[in-house]
Amino acid sequence: MTVPTWRARDVRREIDVVEEVVRFALEEVPSTLPMRREMFGLLMRSQRLRRLVEDVLVGCGFYEAYTYSLRPDDPDPRALALPEPLSALQRVLRTTLAYSLVEAARANVDRGNERVALFEVAHVYLPRDERLPEERWRVGGIAEGGFFRAKGALETLLDALHVEPRFEPAQHAFMRTPACATLPGGWVAQLDPSLLEGEWGVFELDLEELFAKMPERIEYEDVVTHPAVKQDVALVVREDVPAGALVAAAREVVGPELREMHPFDVYRGEQVPAGHKSIAFALAFQAPDRTLSDEDAAALRARLVEALHERFGAELRG
Repeated sequence: MTVPTWRARDVRREIDVVEEVVRFALEEVPSTLPMRREMFGLLMRSQRLRRLVEDVLVGCGFYEAYTYSLRPDDPDPRALALPEPLSALQRVLRTTLAYSLVEAARANVDRGNERVALFEVAHVYLPRDERLPEERWRVGGIAEGGFFRAKGALETLLDALHVEPRFEPAQHAFMRTPACATLPGGWVAQLDPSLLEGEWGVFELDLEELFAKMPERIEYEDVVTHPAVKQDVALVVREDVPAGALVAAAREVVGPELREMHPFDVYRGEQVPAGHKSIAFALAFQAPDRTLSDEDAAALRARLVEALHERFGAELRG
């Protein structure tokens, strides 16, 4: 085969000839892939876990979004700005995923979509003393339905990763919001309604910190066949005492025989002193080697209440 003189400059390799053939006979090229003879490489642990995060959030009803890393502005005044941006809308490297997800949610609302829930797994760029920023993998999400919709998705994600959820009330770092909680590596908050009309919840987690909290090996316990003794207890505590702190302290004191302790109601009103709240918990006491009697459960319950009174000043609600 000889290349015509007028094509001598752009047809010089075998692949150039292949390209010329494909231009005219692409429909005749077989669509089957060649047989694979070897396989190389495996996913790293971080890659596998990122895929697990995506799968869990999809299972929670979220859709994955892809947004730009460059933004017109950023809540961090130290965010890295490009010296020559392509446009005023893409001039700063983002330090959070939240505002990009808010814009994506707004675009869906404007098009008439309902029950919007979006997440993104992507890099943020944190400023540091060196010239280049620190790139961190984050997962962020936004969901119509408010704070507890977003918090529920986070609790499901943490449960799938075998990480104990520990939420602490906090003031949001860069967003005015009526409800915000922090947890190791991230936060969850009620979205400021000035950013998007309606009830929205938003969260963001640093994946490296999240994965570091995961146990190296999952150990399963035998199924306890003896029945559990279930009781309810209502405790009056100061307004600043989180339910999670009460649960953690109770588990520490009572031990493995306290199988479950879940808050199911919070009351504030005339029957509770000012600056306090009443939290009702569902308790389940269970032993692996015997059936607990009512007296056994009462003793465990009394130990729990006494310990929470000493540590937090908790009182039984009459």
